[in-house]
Amino acid sequence: MPRKRFMFIFLALVFSLLFLSVLYLMLGNKNVPLTELSANEMVLQLRVPRLLSLYLTGFLLAISGFLVQIMTRNPIAEMATLGISGGSSLALSVLLTFGLSTNDSVSTLVSALGAFLALCIVMLLTARTHFQPLKVVLVGTSVGLFATSLASSLTFATHHTQSYFLWIVGSFSGVTQMKVELMAVVSVIFLLLLFLFSNQIKLLTFGDEMATSLGVSVNRVRLIIMLLVALASGVTVAAVGVISFVGLIAPHIAKRFVRNNFWQTIVLSVLAGCLLLVMADLAARNLFKPYEFPAGSLTMLLGAPFFLWIITKEAK
Repeated sequence: MPRKRFMFIFLALVFSLLFLSVLYLMLGNKNVPLTELSANEMVLQLRVPRLLSLYLTGFLLAISGFLVQIMTRNPIAEMATLGISGGSSLALSVLLTFGLSTNDSVSTLVSALGAFLALCIVMLLTARTHFQPLKVVLVGTSVGLFATSLASSLTFATHHTQSYFLWIVGSFSGVTQMKVELMAVVSVIFLLLLFLFSNQIKLLTFGDEMATSLGVSVNRVRLIIMLLVALASGVTVAAVGVISFVGLIAPHIAKRFVRNNFWQTIVLSVLAGCLLLVMADLAARNLFKPYEFPAGSLTMLLGAPFFLWIITKEAK
């Protein structure tokens, strides 16, 4: 994409995000005038951390979705369709079932482990088909549904349904300062690793044979991507629950404008992911005041038809 066009789209998304962010801080159960935002305790202590969590979640989910699409060469791959979110949920349900610690750091670590194991299972079961897109989605969806069903059964049997529900629906209402700080640390680590291995990851877009001929260890790069995605899934699911389809929608929005530029696609994907989440949570907080609707449910409502549209488009 020409640099001028990219900058135009970049600035348009940034200004849109800033505008929606100001609205987000102003609107809620109690509306706050623009002139009082910087001095209002409720805004500073509740809405600002929650807004930051939206940015960090959008950042992690958008890039993770883009990475798994590169890894599997599958345009409909993301956290939910690969069973990753289900693996994280199952791992967290085990903590609840056995009464183990569910503090932020422990739940993130266990959630990331569950995501990694789920992704390993999907990759192993689809390796012989050379990660044929339909097989990857079918296997990933099956693994995710099995993990989610098992997690629901475990939490129901041990009377932890309410706690598990807060994780499975995906809501930003329980975000704390500690969770935001943990997500920020993970995001920095995630970005540093992405910078470190970006050249090798980019070569996967040319196919396994071409990447191997250029000296890239394809299996090692896939393992790196799996670790990155598991880390992102672990911290997001532990902090705000399962937020579906952002990792699918955001990269596709970016690809509408950018074709082959790796970093331009990532930048626009992140901005699109943040925009989607800010809009979803803004609606979740204000549509049914004083009641709050889970933001994850709204992303599912938006993502399901988008998912069907992508499948129809690929079939043609």
